[in-house]
Amino acid sequence: MSEVVKLISGEARLVLDACNGKKTIAQASDVFSYIDPDFKNWGTDVAGKATPETSVTVHEMVEDANFAKMFGALADDPSKLVLEQDQILNFIRKYRNWLRQDGWATFFLFQSGDEFFVAYVYRGSYGSLRVGVYRFAGVGAWSAGYRHRLVVPQL
Repeated sequence: MSEVVKLISGEARLVLDACNGKKTIAQASDVFSYIDPDFKNWGTDVAGKATPETSVTVHEMVEDANFAKMFGALADDPSKLVLEQDQILNFIRKYRNWLRQDGWATFFLFQSGDEFFVAYVYRGSYGSLRVGVYRFAGVGAWSAGYRHRLVVPQL
């Protein structure tokens, strides 16, 4: 395994339900108290494809890294680590306790058109969930000291 991230879900069986792909993060005001307007501004508010039940794993950063290095530590091809937005919402609803606590982020890689994005979910005031979005290629290094988490399909 990589020295950039470490598996923390271990033997836990984390299985996302089959999803129809129609739910988007930008429309999930029932889940988030704040939704970054860039989900709409950057054209990511589009339905995805239907997916079968999918096993996922949770990893935690152990080395400072940008998104390419973080996700690249798990697979050479980032498209293998993509979740549909509907799946991301399903994970949050089912496995909220696996999200990073204390205001730090949990990252989910998704794709819209030909571009990769990262949704980052974090707890705001009083435990409410907030979500932002970054372009996969557009961000510098994140500090491993905050132990940010990544959720990806099990390979």
